[in-house]
Amino acid sequence: MPRVFLRVLDGANSIGGNKIALTIDDEGIFLDFGVNMKKKREYILGYRALTVANKLYYYLYSEILPRASGIYRRDLIELDERIRRILDRGLSLEVSMAIISHGHVDHYGAVGFLSEDIAIAVSNSMKTIMESMIESSSISDVEGEIFTIKNRKENLRRGERKARELEVFEEGKRIRGAPFAVIPYPVDHSLPASFGFLVEDASLAYTGDIRKHGLLSGFTERFIEKVSGVDYLLIEGTRIDSSIRISEEEVSREIRNYVKEKEDKLSCVIVSPTDVDRVRELIELSRELGRKPVISPRVTYLIDKLEESGSKITVPKLGDVGIYFERRSLTEGGYDLKSIHYRKWLKNVYLDRVDGKRKGDLVKPEEIGRKQDKYLLILNGLDYVLELAQIGPTPGSRVIVSTSEPHDEEQEIEWSKFEKWVHLLRLDLRNVHSSGHADRESLIEIIEEIKPRKIIPIHTENPYEFQRLRRIGEIRSEVILPKPEEAIEL
Repeated sequence: MPRVFLRVLDGANSIGGNKIALTIDDEGIFLDFGVNMKKKREYILGYRALTVANKLYYYLYSEILPRASGIYRRDLIELDERIRRILDRGLSLEVSMAIISHGHVDHYGAVGFLSEDIAIAVSNSMKTIMESMIESSSISDVEGEIFTIKNRKENLRRGERKARELEVFEEGKRIRGAPFAVIPYPVDHSLPASFGFLVEDASLAYTGDIRKHGLLSGFTERFIEKVSGVDYLLIEGTRIDSSIRISEEEVSREIRNYVKEKEDKLSCVIVSPTDVDRVRELIELSRELGRKPVISPRVTYLIDKLEESGSKITVPKLGDVGIYFERRSLTEGGYDLKSIHYRKWLKNVYLDRVDGKRKGDLVKPEEIGRKQDKYLLILNGLDYVLELAQIGPTPGSRVIVSTSEPHDEEQEIEWSKFEKWVHLLRLDLRNVHSSGHADRESLIEIIEEIKPRKIIPIHTENPYEFQRLRRIGEIRSEVILPKPEEAIEL
């Protein structure tokens, strides 16, 4: 009888960085292979740490990446003889595929380090989201090489790229090429194209990131139904210590009220660039309130790409939507699209509107500044407060932050800087957000509905809360707390 082993290499005591190895005989898969952002922030500093020749060595030395031989790229190992010595002292894995649950970097962001022999499995929409976010972000070199690998061997042409083997999966259908029978099912999360998985021949389910209070809660209910009765449940526990549950409907109502309170002033909502559902809701809200919605170019780029890819995701119609025109050049009043300061993706977003190839018109900050009460800005990232400085908002204008709160020191520093600008600009700040993760009561409900024999908490900084809930009878399934150095035989 083949022996099946589960190893949680990362993500057992942190929010994100999931790297789950499932092996049978001499074959295996990864369920996610993400970046542990907390550990990365703790150890990586300065330019020197980012050089390609040293990156894998630093990541292995500090255990941002697991010390496991057989899974990393040969060209990166050959760049530094010290890497092999580290790997030789670690465990050995045979893995042929990394199956990704969704397009957040804490679930896929370390794939670029994986061996060129390891395929990646994603949905069509997920692939589009990942590609768009990588291209429009500051992610560079190895960490951006998810679908294509830049070969760094000296005997090959410089910059030559090789496509990684790709499997595009469909919901409810077995993923081809995997040594296990893995069935993907969509789940509700703050990002479209998010999936949980049923591994039939291991009697195991993996939730990915999941919630029950979003606009697509029906997906989660169907996933629960499909995986009910499994022996093992890998369950995320980001908010296992919180019983606060704020629905997307509540968020929409709050934002509506906040904007209506400032009928004579500018209103701006800051959201995640990948939260397409919330962007769509906000565009509809703008129309209902008689304001022109203006979205950021990064959100626009993602919407454009999803439309091109034939994605099933319902994206906003941009016919009457403004696209925020960032002032970046030193000529033509700051809007010269020939300028090197407009990156290729950004230039394409703007040129497609100038040439009439796509819907949506470009709106400059000074236009917004002249008629502030006529616009609702839908921007992404706290750094967009600098664009508000370009607009010159009337004192008392409202900025609404609808993203997750800072949860580490670095994010708290960024929040502090953001708040200083808010006060400098004399803005009226509000926070309203619906988490992408299930609260404690929802997690208990999910476990009770699935009824697994054993649960394995991941993606949480408080796994012991699951044990406490087991002790007091709130959870009836046995709780296994995984350790990176230990294999769990299923």
